[in-house]
Amino acid sequence: MFKISRKTSVWLSLALAAFFMVALIAGSFIMPWLVNTLINLPDNSGVRQGITAGGRAFVLGLSYGLLAVCALADCLLIALLLRVRKGLVFTAQSAGLIRGVSWCGILLGLLFGALGFYFELSFALAFAGFFLGLCLRVVKNVIEEATAIKAENDLTV
Repeated sequence: MFKISRKTSVWLSLALAAFFMVALIAGSFIMPWLVNTLINLPDNSGVRQGITAGGRAFVLGLSYGLLAVCALADCLLIALLLRVRKGLVFTAQSAGLIRGVSWCGILLGLLFGALGFYFELSFALAFAGFFLGLCLRVVKNVIEEATAIKAENDLTV
């Protein structure tokens, strides 16, 4: 399997996170058009046919909320990657950044769940968001435990 160095991997991850942030910013400008287009798409179940102006505003607000949570998670990931680049992995601050990203995943699950009443596919995305948040909570717990073991080992040496 193709393997790249750790340093290159961190730089690649930072570049992808920066690209994702640019995409989020671009998405914020096209969001009204995108939401309107998605609402007006033909729907087999007929749920979206009766969306009122208030419902459209609600969907647009949820969409901007999703963008904001994604931007926050991306900022936290960039901060974490910068810490990894410096070798500051097993620290309370790094675990805190992972905790923040996990809460962002859970919040994305909640927002997609609310959006699911207008777009059924959003329920699947809500499940994915919750599962991502859960996985990151487990990783955070592992990093916290490793941090405690590292601190204990540093004191015994």
